[in-house]
Order: sequence, then C-alpha cells, then structure tokens
Amino acid sequence: MSARAIFRPVLIAAVLCATSACGSAAKKSRVGDTVLTASSASGFQLRPYGEKALPNGLKILYVEDNSLPYVSFSLLLKTGSSSDPAAFPGLSLLVAETLDKGAAKRSALDVADDLGRIGADFSASVTADASTVTGSSLSMHADRLLSIFSEAVMEPTFSEAEIARARRQILAAIQRRVDNADALADTAWADHLFGNHPYARPPLGTSRSVQSVKRKNVIQHYLRHYRPNNAILAVTGKLSPELVAKVERTFSAWDAREIPAVRYPAFPKIDKIQIRLVDNPALVQAQIRLGHKGIKRQNDDFIALRVANTILGGAFASRLMDRVRKELGLTYGISSGFDARLDFGPFEISTFTKNESAGQAIAEILKVVETFRKGGATDEEVKRAKGYLKGVFPTAIETAEKFAYNLLMLRLYGIPDSYLTNYLRDLDRVSTSDVNRVIQQYIDPANMKALVYSSSKAVLPQLQPLGIVEVKKAADFQ
Repeated sequence: MSARAIFRPVLIAAVLCATSACGSAAKKSRVGDTVLTASSASGFQLRPYGEKALPNGLKILYVEDNSLPYVSFSLLLKTGSSSDPAAFPGLSLLVAETLDKGAAKRSALDVADDLGRIGADFSASVTADASTVTGSSLSMHADRLLSIFSEAVMEPTFSEAEIARARRQILAAIQRRVDNADALADTAWADHLFGNHPYARPPLGTSRSVQSVKRKNVIQHYLRHYRPNNAILAVTGKLSPELVAKVERTFSAWDAREIPAVRYPAFPKIDKIQIRLVDNPALVQAQIRLGHKGIKRQNDDFIALRVANTILGGAFASRLMDRVRKELGLTYGISSGFDARLDFGPFEISTFTKNESAGQAIAEILKVVETFRKGGATDEEVKRAKGYLKGVFPTAIETAEKFAYNLLMLRLYGIPDSYLTNYLRDLDRVSTSDVNRVIQQYIDPANMKALVYSSSKAVLPQLQPLGIVEVKKAADFQ
C-alpha cells in the first residue's frame, strides 16, 4: 500500500504523550493574530507553536519553521479502524485512500496533475485510534496546496470508479498479506488478543469486508467522521499572516456535526497461557507474538512503564535480547512494548525463529518475563534505561513536522503539552521502586496469549506442553 498504507504505531513516536504540570511561556512571536509560544521547564525549551480553535470546532496548530522553503498540512481525524462498523473492517482506510481521487472542482486526474505540477505530496494513513491526511509542498505553492488539500478533505466525490480502483488495490494487499509473515502475524495476533473488541479489526480490512463495501457506506462514514469538530489540523513550515488567514477562512466553511462515540467493551479475559497457531505449511520460520492487556494512554504510570519496558525488551540492550538472541541464538531480533491507546492497548512481545525452536523460544521468553516480574529491575538497569530514553527524546521532536505530529497525538489522547517540557524532569523522578511496582502491576507472564504463525506440522508438538493450543488457517485472516 506504499506510503498511503497503514502505519503501525511505534513507541519511539509515542514517547511524547503523558501527563505533567504546565510549563511557562518562554518565547513568543506572532503570525497573523496567532501567538506562537515556546514552553520550557527544567531547562528544556520547545520550538514555538501556536493554536487556534475555529467556531466550527476545528483546532489548528501552527509550527513555524523557516529553515527550509516548505509548508505542510497534517489533518488528524479522531476516528480510526476501531470506529469501523463490525461488518466493514477496512472502511476507514478505504475512505482515506479515496479522498484525493476526485473533489467538487477536480477530477481524480485533475488532482493528480495539480499535485504533480507543484511537486506536492499527498498521503493518508489509518491506525486503531485515528486517521491522518497529509499534504506538503514548497512554500511558494502554499496557496495551491491549500486549495487542493482542503477540497480533498472537505469536498471529496467518492466516485464509483475510484472506489472500485481503491478496493482492488486493497484486496491485492490483503492477498499479499499471506506471503508477508510479519504482517499476517500482526493481523492474527490482534484478532487473538482482542476477540470482539474493536481493536481486533484489521485497518486493512478483510477480503470479504472490502468487497462488500458500497459507495453509500463510504459516504456515510465520511459524513459521520470527517467533521471539523472531530479533527485537528497542524500547519508546519514557512508561515505568513496571509497563509494563516487563508487557512482559517478556508476551513471555517467546513460544517460540524455530532460525532458518534466509540464504545469499547471489556478487554477479553486471559486465563493461563492461551496459544493460537496459524498454519502455513510453506513457512520454515515461526512468527511469534506474546502478550496481554496493556494500558490506556492517559495512565499516570506511562513513563515508569516506558522505563520498565526499555529494560525488558524496548532497546537493543535488554533482557529479552540478551537471553533469547545473544545467549541462545534463537532469533536475530526480539522486542517488547506497551502500545497505549484510547482504550486498553496491548502489551506485546514480538520475535521470530526457525520452526524447530518455536517452542523453546516461547518457553525462554516466559522465563525471562517471570524472572523480571519476580526479581524486578536493578538500580543500574533503571539508570541505563533512563539514560537511553533521555537520548532518544530529542530525536522524536527534532524536526518541525515530528514536533507537530506529537502535538497532534497529545491532543488525540487528552495529554497536556507540558508533557514535552517536563518529560526529562519526570523521567529523572522515576525511581527503581516505581519501576518494580509497575512491573508487578502491569506484567503477568502466567496469563498471556500467544500467536504463532508457522507450519502446524513442524511446531504444534512443541506448543502443546506450553498451554491450550487453538489451530487456525492462514486463509482465515485474508
């Protein structure tokens, strides 16, 4: 699906979303009537940014960057694949994929030609919690980019022909998923872990659901969710008072509507070790996922859990890497992470190994996690993990666009901007006892689900001694 496809949430980007007290304004400038402020706390100062709310509910963020002659628009909709109807997983992506395929004043060919003439990029992506539409170009073409971008967002036509074209592309990607072991394992893992929860719905959809989507479903979904009071717009780059005025005038014409709320059921109960084996006789390697219920994004233990997870498997120098990769040589890579979302996201351990060692790999992973839970982290491990997290923090906001993206995420999850300014201070305040408390509270190796995508003939006998095993076919996730 190229750059327009789904992106998997990455913890390094989500590093910038938690709670803390507000920082003080340290620097101000003005673009039009919008004041840009740079906040600082504990010596950490952010680049200037501003925010304005339009009467229709649209929030607009301004992040000025004069280092290069560019401008970009990033529109975040607070609607992701978890908002897809149960009968139509993949609907959010299909809507996003067809936004720029024809608007009120431009055909699909016109949009493509107009973007091409100014060397502009246009992309859309979908995660469980949000959809994002982005357009960028040289700043000299800012007015033309704004015109194309706003029409695509506010006046898409969703022609039958373009929906059919996008449907064929998505169906082809779904068919290829069976040959992409990592991607199919992720899809089967979400289904296994979440059950009937909306987070189980694959952003890409299924062959059946994508084929059954009608134009009316696309239009209904768009009208319900692509509303200014359900969106945040980030404008980044060379900003002028004239551009700011045009942005606000253009998007003020967007009509608001009541947004349907997403209702999340209880997280499925996990009792002991529950293994799902997805059979593909052609595979010689096993994709492995283990985990259980994680946390919501607004959890106050978010930073302490980041430290704990960094020690367990969130960095190359971690307990899982040391044992499973370096000491036993069972894999080239293994990682763990808490994907914190609007509702409870997953705690997940991800790796792969040859078929012959699938059972051993799972057993060793469980041993590492059990030892970690029982013995906790050491002072030295906590010190190293905090140093690592401090080191990667600046890279996550080093560019204006990365910074704007993180501001969007903060608003999506209801976290104050001061999280950024106070991050280093709050990280310093995490103690070893804090880390060991959250390990005990949020990590439970005795009650986990596991997903193995491999050859049933090769790995089933290894899995049966470890827990309850359910066998599915790869075709079940097409």
